[in-house]
Amino acid sequence: MNIQYFLCTNLHFGICLFLLTAQIFNHNFFWLGLKSNGEGKPYGEIKKKIEESFISFENFKEQFTKEASSHFGSGWIWLVIKEHKLKIYQGHDAECPIKHQIGHPILALDVWEHAYYVDYKNSRNDYIKGINKKLKKVEIYFNF
Repeated sequence: MNIQYFLCTNLHFGICLFLLTAQIFNHNFFWLGLKSNGEGKPYGEIKKKIEESFISFENFKEQFTKEASSHFGSGWIWLVIKEHKLKIYQGHDAECPIKHQIGHPILALDVWEHAYYVDYKNSRNDYIKGINKKLKKVEIYFNF
């Protein structure tokens, strides 16, 4: 069995197993999208899809930042693709887009307070600005 199986069938195995599995998946996926000197600008097919779905990369960043800044409580902000269209998804607590078949994840942002409190105290907005500078080129994770 793979991790996606546990994420999609959590009721059979119990909520505790789902929460643990989801947080492992979410955090691992989050770290895949970052690097210390990330360029943060897409290219190739992902750039084309971002422009089709959000008009421009700057508009996407603005919308992604707005979703992350306005998310109430703990959770995750995701860029997902479904039916060849990108969209932004807010997941509360340990939710991830795989569980509800929202779409295939492309990029994740951890908006739990533990992700930013040590460096940014309670300023989620400063954390998000800092993360924007560390985004990897996500082309290698883009499959559709």
